[in-house]
Amino acid sequence: MDHKRLAELCFPHIDKTPEYYEELYPERQLPEGAKVCRMGPSPTGFMHLGNLYSAFVDERLSHQSGGVFYLRIEDTDDKRYVEGAVPLILRSLDFFGIGFDEGAGIDPETGEDIDRGAYGPYHQSERAEIYQSFAKRLVAEGKAYPCFLSEEEIEGIRAEQSAKEENIGIYGKYSPWRDASLEEVEKALSEGRPHVLRLRSSGDSEMANSRAEDKKLRYIDVYDAIRGKLHMPENYQDA
Repeated sequence: MDHKRLAELCFPHIDKTPEYYEELYPERQLPEGAKVCRMGPSPTGFMHLGNLYSAFVDERLSHQSGGVFYLRIEDTDDKRYVEGAVPLILRSLDFFGIGFDEGAGIDPETGEDIDRGAYGPYHQSERAEIYQSFAKRLVAEGKAYPCFLSEEEIEGIRAEQSAKEENIGIYGKYSPWRDASLEEVEKALSEGRPHVLRLRSSGDSEMANSRAEDKKLRYIDVYDAIRGKLHMPENYQDA
């Protein structure tokens, strides 16, 4: 498989690399121990106590450590989007005295959305090309692939797996697009078929439905800033 060609088929409009964005958004020059915290409300309704609680905690954590507190609107849920929700969110935060160093805002004169800060856009829907450049890299490196399974096909796979008491997921023989040819992918794209990207794990998919006592899994170590060193089995579900 020519993974670079596959990446171009999936993302022909993406001409910027992850390195470009890493240079565009360099590491912030902050004091040691400073925290950068984000509030990411979804404009799908009113502010609630959970939003306010997390905003208060993040604001204090950021400013007491000499860091940055910013607002990014998570506006990708088109089905549940509520007209006028963003101004309502901003007014609610202002009412409770929660201020941001950068992020999404409203121009008081025009009422239009504005961004303040060098790390925008601060509306998630406007950041698609950033994420797609990294997704394109994953495809080009053979670490992800486009999957054109319909909702009905996925439901059929889940039903079959449930009946056989197998792990639920798109993996191994249940992942028909994992090793599809370039011609098959190009045809599906030309037909405008909706698709998602799935990880191409290097784990052993044969482990998915083997007995627990028969599993001979490989393990990986990951360092988490809060929980420390984590020891976990490799991902075989997307293999």
